[in-house]
Amino acid sequence: MSTNEEVRAAYLDLVKIWHPDRHHTEPDRLRRKAEDKLKEIVNAYETIQKHGEMAEEVPLIAMDFGEFWGFIDEQGKTVIHPEFSQARGFVRGLAAVQSVEKWGFIDKNGYWRINPLYEDCSDFAEGLAAVRWYGRWGFIDSQGAFAIPPRYQEARSFADGWADVRLGARWGKVNPTGELVFDPTGSGHHIS
Repeated sequence: MSTNEEVRAAYLDLVKIWHPDRHHTEPDRLRRKAEDKLKEIVNAYETIQKHGEMAEEVPLIAMDFGEFWGFIDEQGKTVIHPEFSQARGFVRGLAAVQSVEKWGFIDKNGYWRINPLYEDCSDFAEGLAAVRWYGRWGFIDSQGAFAIPPRYQEARSFADGWADVRLGARWGKVNPTGELVFDPTGSGHHIS
């Protein structure tokens, strides 16, 4: 029988092998196969982990362990093994972490909820997170689906129903349905 560490190591190896960005030069058909394979790997790993012990709900703190980031509880006990190149704190049950040079989101058990596919990201605010995908910013929901397609050069987090975005040289605001309103002054400065 494999230990949790062996299962996790095998999982991380498979994620690295099948990550779609490693196959970006391949035809679309093969990239889709890699994406499907990664989803199967993530689902299988989560199923294995769900049959193990479930950690009780405790506040988790992102911690730099030297080479990698992980998460500790308030007593300093390691709860999520340090395996991320960067990590931010939990917001609404999800933490932005970087693995294989891409950002994604994990839950408090350390399971991927949104696969690491993004060049950069913000934390979730008002149900959406800004993510940079192939050089453009858009917004995803907590399931990882694009609520606002990536088309912006810059994007900020949502606040009071709007997020500041830059399209070309102009700043504007976008709402959760994707409606874009430009800065009426046309100055191109960040809107407050």
